[in-house]
Amino acid sequence: MLLMFYGYYKQATVGPCNIPRPNGFWDTRDKAKWDAWSSLRNMSKEEAMRSYIEDIQLVSCLSRKLHLNGN
Repeated sequence: MLLMFYGYYKQATVGPCNIPRPNGFWDTRDKAKWDAWSSLRNMSKEEAMRSYIEDIQLVSCLSRKLHLNGN
């Protein structure tokens, strides 16, 4: 889920991913971040901002419901 938010953030602030994918064997974290950002390449900055906010609100709502139910 954090990678999804990272992708939205990068898309909203920078735009489409314009750097090559990390190719080092041990760069799994950077590859995952690149993949999350690159997967949104056709999304506008405005749509990325909107999606970020909507998903944060959804997570917040679900978290409150779980907390209220004692989970």
